[in-house]
Amino acid sequence: MKKIGATLAGGFFLYNIIPTFIMQKISKHVIKKTNEAGVLLTFDDGPNPAYTGELLDLLNKYKIKAMFYVVAQKAAQHPEFIQRMHREGHVIGIHHHTHTSSFLLSPFQLKKQLQKSQEILQHMIGEPVLFYRPPYGHFNASTAWIAKEYYLMTWSGMFGDWRSKTAQNSLLQNLHHHVADGRIYVLHDCGKNFGANEEAPHFMLQALSQFLNDAKEQGIILTDAQAWAKKYRQDKSTLPS
Repeated sequence: MKKIGATLAGGFFLYNIIPTFIMQKISKHVIKKTNEAGVLLTFDDGPNPAYTGELLDLLNKYKIKAMFYVVAQKAAQHPEFIQRMHREGHVIGIHHHTHTSSFLLSPFQLKKQLQKSQEILQHMIGEPVLFYRPPYGHFNASTAWIAKEYYLMTWSGMFGDWRSKTAQNSLLQNLHHHVADGRIYVLHDCGKNFGANEEAPHFMLQALSQFLNDAKEQGIILTDAQAWAKKYRQDKSTLPS
């Protein structure tokens, strides 16, 4: 039994942990910063009818273009949010079909998650959906090959806003403290996933609203996601190999 356990643990480590470390820390084919002035805002896990509309209203108020890594199953249930994101100039990316960690996916299952997500989202907005961020930032040994047609993105600022207490007590401070050119912030407009608090996006929106007001007053630059994504796609040197 110990031998079997050690074999399984070793296989998990080789299939999931090492690839995730490489992709997050070393790989040149994973976007971790923008090389642009300002901070790029990205949002994961939506759409959520309780919060996504309010978030879009807030971004529209400050004329911010962001990136939304959406769960395609949720998008299929609420296509009006995806269409609004697209109409208002935000960039839409894939966050799997069912928000399943890549740690739990075989190569075939990962491919299915991506293909189904792309099919759903492209049908809604009428153009290719090529940006991809795996849930939890988890990769596996098949990701580099299966997702070679996509632009993989992680982040350079994550602040635990999926927990209500953190979103209330420290999110605003962290949003300010980590401001730097090229930073990619990730926030969450849905709190229904494992480990999250369902009401956490409410407090995230409060902190984000104050941050955007402060940014306007203090001259903090928020990167235009649409302009950056267009430039990135046009730069052939950055295309995944």
